[in-house]
Amino acid sequence: MTCDEMKVKVDLEVEKNQDSSVYQPTYAGFTKFTMSYQTLPLTRQDCPLEGFCPGEHNVPNPRQILKIALNLKFLIDETIKVALSTDEIIQDGSSILNSKIVTLAYDACGGNHNDKRNLLKYRSVIIFAILRVVKWNNELALRELHDSELYEMRSLASQKLCKMIIDKEETRDLDFLFMQLLLRKYVINEKDKDMEPMNAVELATDLHCIIVIGSSGFQRCLKWVWRGWILQNYRDPTMFIKDEKISSMKFMDHFNPERIKTPKYQNILQILFAVVFLILYTIVVNGKSGTNVVPLDFWEYIFYLFTLGYISSEFSKFYYIGNAYFSFWTCFNDTLYGIVLTSMIFRFNSLYSFKLDKPGEDYDRISYRILSCAAPFVWSRLLLYLESERIVGALLVVLKHMLQQSIVFFALLLLIMLGFLQGFLGLDSADGKREITMPILTNLIITVFGLGTFDMFDRFAPPYAAILYYGYCFIVTVILLNILIALYANAYQEVIENTDDEYMALMSQKTLRFIRAPDEDVFVAPLNLIEICTVPVTRLLSMEKRRDLNYLIMLILYSPMLLYVAIKEVHVAKRIKYNRLNNLPDDANETDTEWDLTDGYFGFEDSLFDDVESEIGIRKTTLKNKRSLELQREAENVDKHFVVSKEWYKKVQKLKSSSERTTSNGLTKEQLEARLRKTEEKISDLATSINNLTEVIKEKNG
Repeated sequence: MTCDEMKVKVDLEVEKNQDSSVYQPTYAGFTKFTMSYQTLPLTRQDCPLEGFCPGEHNVPNPRQILKIALNLKFLIDETIKVALSTDEIIQDGSSILNSKIVTLAYDACGGNHNDKRNLLKYRSVIIFAILRVVKWNNELALRELHDSELYEMRSLASQKLCKMIIDKEETRDLDFLFMQLLLRKYVINEKDKDMEPMNAVELATDLHCIIVIGSSGFQRCLKWVWRGWILQNYRDPTMFIKDEKISSMKFMDHFNPERIKTPKYQNILQILFAVVFLILYTIVVNGKSGTNVVPLDFWEYIFYLFTLGYISSEFSKFYYIGNAYFSFWTCFNDTLYGIVLTSMIFRFNSLYSFKLDKPGEDYDRISYRILSCAAPFVWSRLLLYLESERIVGALLVVLKHMLQQSIVFFALLLLIMLGFLQGFLGLDSADGKREITMPILTNLIITVFGLGTFDMFDRFAPPYAAILYYGYCFIVTVILLNILIALYANAYQEVIENTDDEYMALMSQKTLRFIRAPDEDVFVAPLNLIEICTVPVTRLLSMEKRRDLNYLIMLILYSPMLLYVAIKEVHVAKRIKYNRLNNLPDDANETDTEWDLTDGYFGFEDSLFDDVESEIGIRKTTLKNKRSLELQREAENVDKHFVVSKEWYKKVQKLKSSSERTTSNGLTKEQLEARLRKTEEKISDLATSINNLTEVIKEKNG
């Protein structure tokens, strides 16, 4: 029996019961709900983006994209003419940003409405163009402070408009949303210069547009990229394609080193290597048992090779990505690698003194002491790779914002400290000699931690030094430290109110770190040292033989990981196959919910190598769902009075919440009632004033 023969359609519509003449509910949410999904191409050949065809899938030129962005900016500027409250703009069902604005945004892209390809050609850049408008408004808010609130509201409105368009396209065409709107890279012309190609995902992440990033379609796109279902097209880096083998139930199709390009699997490898690096560090730093200099052992060699692999990876990524790669964690890692590298240099000096004055034991001792200082960095480094976990990710977001706020405090502290330090140094050199410069500097620093002492300043240049120090203590302990506490509280409050959105933005940044500068052959650090060692050989080979050699090397290196990947992806492929047979998106039926009797997949226990047996799981799930519906309806029909009437379903379908009811001018019912109340109050006040004025006139005339 083929898959097509096994396919059983489960109709999720309200069915009429002939015995009781009433309507019975469906079991996918107990309401009739129809959504048209269009799955992405199944193979590389079917993918419309593969083999770029200028006649069918060309994009607007940079000048045209600029014009589209200008049109959209004009639309936003005319919609938001004055600064409004945030809720009026970003709330669902907003009267400011409604379906009419979305339609006008589409029309702002131009195109021939009688030619769908021509129309989609220009509409494909709408998200990218709106995000450029967000960037412009953010720059205006910083430059023109007198209208900063207005520009910030326009930036929020642009983000909200992006979200509305993404939500609309998600229910209409996933292919167009993922491949064209979000992932395809476009070039815009600004100031008569073509900018670097970027896609909407990169732009939204760089601009920290949490409203856009938090939209359902954006998150689904990132999820598909994170899982490796969508890959960057090696023939054209500006486009992405869907991996044609994700629905294959053949084990060897997934036992492929190419799957290591998947961000999810690279992240797992990085966590494993980080744990190994921590173990190696522990062995090296706590393994010294004597004062004599001993040669490097096996564990030290491996530890230093790990470090060199990480350092070379940092240089490579910074070279290809540029300033966009610079972040808090890159600085953190580079500091760690710098400490280890310095320790390594002293360690080699202890073995090979190079005609230096000090004995090797001194350099050996310095090496281990410097290496010991790296311990907090090595342990904290695990947080970088665990940030994909929601709890750790939210914690890191809070920590990041607090550190950013600390910059303001330390800038003020540095200025205050330098000012008072110069004053104390002037008092110290007033007699022509400088005697206590270092004790003064030390005392000023430890005062920040509450460890300062007044004794030294009472005996030094009285009463001037004491007066200066009293002023310094007051400013630091009473003013600056309270400012720091307030900044931390503000940062925590800002993050905690948008924890989910901030976490999703963090995951977007993490995903981009893997795909922004993709390698043709992925060697996760420190395995990149093997790639570096093979460069002299691969340079002498043809392109085809070079790929074959790298493929063989990666197959050997990643075999244990690929075994896990293949087993996992074969199970996932079964569910994807089942979804496609039922015309559902690939990420459907991932969970078996209690309120939907037709979701979930139950064929994971089938063989990994037998395609026929794997297809039985699809049939098993379909029959199980059908049987669940039959049992449920049989139980309901035991009592004919149990089933609710047909009219009840009609009432529910017609029911609309008051927040969704809008008037002809786009206002909700609550907003209209509030305005009417205000108008009535003003009319009442005006009537009272007229009556008072009438009485005054009558008294004067009388």
